[in-house]
Amino acid sequence: MRCDVVQRMIEEGLERPAAIQAHLASCPACKEYVRQWELLCAGFAALGKEEPPLASLGFSERLVRRLREARDSQTGQQFLLQAGRRMVYATLLVAVMLILGLLLPSSGPLRTPWAAESVLSQPQLASMSSDQVMGIDDTNHLPAVPAGRNPQRGQKSK
Repeated sequence: MRCDVVQRMIEEGLERPAAIQAHLASCPACKEYVRQWELLCAGFAALGKEEPPLASLGFSERLVRRLREARDSQTGQQFLLQAGRRMVYATLLVAVMLILGLLLPSSGPLRTPWAAESVLSQPQLASMSSDQVMGIDDTNHLPAVPAGRNPQRGQKSK
């Protein structure tokens, strides 16, 4: 038998068949578990037989006086007010953080599809002249296209 099955049967207080007795004879861990379980049960039985101690002289008067003082004092209400304020502040802080997280753009690379396209097009920017990047449109240096002929797509103009 397995140890967990034997221990469960011991805790339930069931009769111990021959299979459990054989396991206890061969397993020192389960034998120790049975010894500790029996000590625990004996301790609870001894506690049940003892009378509870009597309250000390004036215990009930002190208890009633402290309960009245606690009811009359405002410390409980002050604590609840402070805890409530802290909860409201924490909720507002979480709400502001959530709104900022949703409204502010992401700053990391490749977080959105358009950011990926802009990163992938970086080699194209490196091949362009500074005038093209800055947006300066100087069409004087472009080659002229002969009339009636448009360069086809994919071919360079001469």
